[in-house]
Amino acid sequence: MAENRIFARSPFIVRIAEAGQIETQVKLYIWNGTGSAPATPTYTLSKLIPAPTDIETLYNISPYIKEFISHQSFQNNYSNLNQFLFADDYCNVKIDTFKKITSSFVLVSSTTYKAFDGYGTYTEGMNPDLGNVLLDEGTYYYEYDSTVDLLYAPLKRAGAVTINIESGHKVKYTELNTGNIFTNTSITVGMRNAYRVYPNYYDNGNLMQVLDSSDNVLWEATFRPIVECKYTPVVIDFINKYGGWQREFFFKASKNTVSTTNTTYNLMQDNLQNYDILEGQRKIFNSVMLETIQVNSDWRDDDYSEVIRQLMMSERILLNNSPVKINTNSMEMFKQINTKMINYQLDFEYAYDINNTVV
Repeated sequence: MAENRIFARSPFIVRIAEAGQIETQVKLYIWNGTGSAPATPTYTLSKLIPAPTDIETLYNISPYIKEFISHQSFQNNYSNLNQFLFADDYCNVKIDTFKKITSSFVLVSSTTYKAFDGYGTYTEGMNPDLGNVLLDEGTYYYEYDSTVDLLYAPLKRAGAVTINIESGHKVKYTELNTGNIFTNTSITVGMRNAYRVYPNYYDNGNLMQVLDSSDNVLWEATFRPIVECKYTPVVIDFINKYGGWQREFFFKASKNTVSTTNTTYNLMQDNLQNYDILEGQRKIFNSVMLETIQVNSDWRDDDYSEVIRQLMMSERILLNNSPVKINTNSMEMFKQINTKMINYQLDFEYAYDINNTVV
């Protein structure tokens, strides 16, 4: 049976509208990792019906779920094709709904979900289920580095895909140039990080497919290597619309800029009649240095605009494994029919002061 999913950056509405009810209740059991639900509810919510002729009650439970998802850690050290996702990157939610017709609550339903820090769009409607794979289908590019250890190269350069593996699921890799195939049939059920590129296919790239127990293709994406000879590519890892880590490479020129802020005050001279001219009349304090970086994507097709949208919406971004926030607040979504060649330029600010001001 397919698992239920919640993407908690959008509202998730629980509706209770049972005939004869006068009050409703929702009990939320929320926990991280692979263990069992807590013995007592994490939250208990209740509402009276608006009127005898209007019995519907609605609960938005997303704010309670988001408290349990943090993305504090970034997994960057895979040693195999079967790596568990960090527990704080998602959570489990059991929702029990109740109705009261006379004097006591009666259970209406009980459903368990996996919840992610993702969001649906307005056009997808309320409570969309975005699927088991936390990445869009499409074509992705990674920087090819011939010097890295092949065992770890697919992670260190190409990255990983987060998948909610269900019973019977397989991950299939097809090398692009040769057609060679490797199928991982032993991947463990649960939240897993799978290589985007199978180690032996790193030089040529591969088509990656998630298959069900009947070998039907549930999801697929192509990963191709690029050799950048002139510039040092910038690696950006961010939480995408599905609530999963996504790796992108900005291959072209990047530019770092530093700026400072401080507070100025007027100085009282020690001796007004015979003051020291080297002392000055103004002093500064609380000097802070910030660093920004401007990056360029390389020439891309129309579909890359969706990556830019999700990156601009992300609340957690790492640039070359350092935390940043995006300063670009608007971007023209180019179309090849108008421009023929599309390069996206983005500005980021490192999310810390250069001088240590942590207190």
